[in-house]
Amino acid sequence: MNTTTMSLPLGLMLALFLGLVGCRANSGDLSSTDGGTVAGDTQVFDSDGDGIPDNQDSCPATVNQGVDADADGIDDACDTDILNSDDVDGDGILNGADNCPTVANADQSNVDRDLYGDACDTDSDGDGVADKTDNGDGTFSTIVAGSGGDNCPLTANQGQSDLDGDNIGDACDTDTDGDGVNNVDGNGDKLDNCPLVANPGQEDNNGVSDGDGIGDACESDDDSDGIPNSTDNCPSTANPGQEDLDSDGVGDVCDADTDGDGIADVGMPSDNCPLVPNSNQADTDGDGIGDACDLVNDAQYACAVSGEQYSPMLASDTDIQAIASKDRSDCLLGLGLLCDVDAPGNVVDDDLENSATMLNGVDLLGLSTVHLRVAATSGFAYPGSNAIGIAFNESPQLLQADLFGGNLVVRTLLNGVIQEESTGTGVLDLDLLGASGLLGGADKNFLVFQTDRRFDSVEVSFAPSLLSLLNEVNVQAVCASKTDVTLP
Repeated sequence: MNTTTMSLPLGLMLALFLGLVGCRANSGDLSSTDGGTVAGDTQVFDSDGDGIPDNQDSCPATVNQGVDADADGIDDACDTDILNSDDVDGDGILNGADNCPTVANADQSNVDRDLYGDACDTDSDGDGVADKTDNGDGTFSTIVAGSGGDNCPLTANQGQSDLDGDNIGDACDTDTDGDGVNNVDGNGDKLDNCPLVANPGQEDNNGVSDGDGIGDACESDDDSDGIPNSTDNCPSTANPGQEDLDSDGVGDVCDADTDGDGIADVGMPSDNCPLVPNSNQADTDGDGIGDACDLVNDAQYACAVSGEQYSPMLASDTDIQAIASKDRSDCLLGLGLLCDVDAPGNVVDDDLENSATMLNGVDLLGLSTVHLRVAATSGFAYPGSNAIGIAFNESPQLLQADLFGGNLVVRTLLNGVIQEESTGTGVLDLDLLGASGLLGGADKNFLVFQTDRRFDSVEVSFAPSLLSLLNEVNVQAVCASKTDVTLP
């Protein structure tokens, strides 16, 4: 046998075998978590440059968005199921109509009737107290009441009163006083004979019922608010919530200085921020509202169809679907066209130059009133922290004089119930500002009113008095913000 001839093929086979083993070893290194080693150097392979190694990236060729709506482990940036889906969250509601397109909510529940469903609304009841945080990736985290979250997330309760301290607000607590006896039964009939005073034994006249259904614990209750005089911080004025903003032991409803800043709510002078302490009474824009609670800077107020926070209530706005209507039921008999609203629809159409004319030309005693109402019909409700701007043709000085005289009244409503009005009848006063802003690309005069309560309608009433300078008012538009307004 020729051993020289045989050794050459054997050597080649040995070299080939060793090479394959080396490749396999290198191949194992390239799949390692450090991105692979080449010639002893560590390299991270990141084809799309998004900072995630390709072997860990669910979208190696596309920059990740960090959102995985269908939780299938593939980022939405390259998930064809998402990119081609008309229902991203799979709740049966198409994306365009879904009020939470990335969070499944087939019931589309929307307590505050704003643009967002409860499942993805950081303030579900619209009372200004957050109940969730937006994680920025299409998901939301609950804020528990003990950490500053809303103690009634689905019931508006801006004051967050919680009589028994159980982190369930009084507005939604079935046992407000925490005595183990529910306020009412399943049919709404009264169970607790002192719902705001803990009395687990429900004693009534020392155990012998006197037939009045009021427990001994709250029997002496002059204002009938369920709190005995001995503990009531306003014993002569009903205030079952016992709200006391400045914690001075005097309830807000009977406190002459609600915020405790040393300036009386009503007086000479009156507090320009009665619910926010501001002893210096600073008022930079001179509108009568202190800087501490002034949501609007007069010089900066602007209302426009786009590009501004405030926008007119229009029929063409799909969020609002506004309508305008008139009400002549309070006009004196026989006035005919002298007490009327001409062309109310002009207030909500897309022509921002035309106007609706409110006429009341012969009433000299304020006995005849004509009303113009602009209402959202889509179910949308504006947030409470807002500022309504009403564009008029007339001189703002003239309008302000008549408004202060009670000839013009502006009110907000929710589901037909008055929330606030400029005369303060039964509710919180609205404050008058003189402002000018854009409307349809041109400067317009506005009267601006701050609000504290949610609303879906705005009503202007015109009842000229004997000293009135006006007999007609031309309203061009009503503007408001679809989102909460914060201090400028």
